[in-house]
Amino acid sequence: MLAARARALADEVLESLRRAVGRTSKTWHRVGWHENPTGFLSRATCSWQHRFDDPRREYRTLYCADSALTAMREVLADLQPNAVARAEFAQWQIAQGTPLDELSGPARRVTDVWLDEHVLVEVDAETDGAVADIEDVQLREELERTHSDLLRAHGMEHLDIAEIRSKNRAVTQAISRDLYEQGAAGLSFKSNLDSGRCLVIFEGRGHLEPVSAPQHLSDEIPELWQVVMEYGLLITRR
Repeated sequence: MLAARARALADEVLESLRRAVGRTSKTWHRVGWHENPTGFLSRATCSWQHRFDDPRREYRTLYCADSALTAMREVLADLQPNAVARAEFAQWQIAQGTPLDELSGPARRVTDVWLDEHVLVEVDAETDGAVADIEDVQLREELERTHSDLLRAHGMEHLDIAEIRSKNRAVTQAISRDLYEQGAAGLSFKSNLDSGRCLVIFEGRGHLEPVSAPQHLSDEIPELWQVVMEYGLLITRR
């Protein structure tokens, strides 16, 4: 009985994957390592902490976005000061006598070294199989049934978009693994930062081909400076 149900769920997921074919943009944008911007990081340097990385660390992932701005926002998001840091910094400024209309936010730093080592590149995504669309309601419902115990363990009643876009890596990485085992070449989702479309490619199921010369982040890239201003970051110079 359980084996039959498992096969039925697998068939449903595969059908959702078939519906998802062709839902990717023609070109994407990626912020990558300057020596190999469209390739997978070496296993020695993989953090395995990104949203849809493999929890078993067997396949690597490539991330890109449909616009340069979304790609930059996704990469720099972890440097953005959170609400607690902003509130504490504001209280510190008030204690120092800073007028309320002159309060500023705490700045995280983007170093010269990081800028020198990364580039922005426009790419084509080529996959050997279907790309699952996480925005597909039916697919989410199927994944919710499959991972009901995991969702309950993390206090989730449903697998809604907010949960998928959250930083709960245990859930999103489990989804990644499930789709990989069902034969998906990758998945697409909308960024929680600006709703831009993002793409994840699974190792062995696809690759990225550059369609433009890489732009070094140490150059004057408008999207980089826009995100730096949005997030209240500082670029440090030697």
